[in-house]
Amino acid sequence: MDALFSVVGFAVAVVMLAIAGASAVLARSSDVAAAWRDERASVLFVVTTQRWRRVMVRVGGCMMAIIGVINLVGPITRPEDSPARRIVGLGALLIGAALLWLAHGMSRMRLEVAPKAVFVSRGFLPPTRVELADITRLRPHVAHRYSGVLAKRGRRTAFTATSAMTGYGQLLAHLKAERPDLFAPGGFR
Repeated sequence: MDALFSVVGFAVAVVMLAIAGASAVLARSSDVAAAWRDERASVLFVVTTQRWRRVMVRVGGCMMAIIGVINLVGPITRPEDSPARRIVGLGALLIGAALLWLAHGMSRMRLEVAPKAVFVSRGFLPPTRVELADITRLRPHVAHRYSGVLAKRGRRTAFTATSAMTGYGQLLAHLKAERPDLFAPGGFR
């Protein structure tokens, strides 16, 4: 029973990581991704999450996965240990796998700004191309403690960026230079 519990825990973690890997491969093989690779040389700058945030999530995920493996493997060698240790081990392993998955998605979340377009990559999805001419309005993004900008294309959200992202100031300056009609004197329109 103990070995079965450990095998199930490892299998679930491996499946989660396999799904992340497969979705990343599929995201890179789309038509938009091919166009993005062709225009990659024209990218002026990148707006992305700060590296230290991704590293902290990845380190936390690795630590949780190691704790999970130790608590799953330990009771196999010492059968007198409590079954609660295996449950803690499985939980820690799953949390670790989820944090590693999140860190990988955070590293792929980015806005790559070209002269007339923005390539938006969201986690494991393929990049989408947003023409600057298609943006109908900008709104302040106040969903959390970091302020930011929310670009709309009609009623749909084209992309979001927060002030905590690297390159946020460049994005605002670029949008203001290319689309001054979107900026009102008191803020975004």
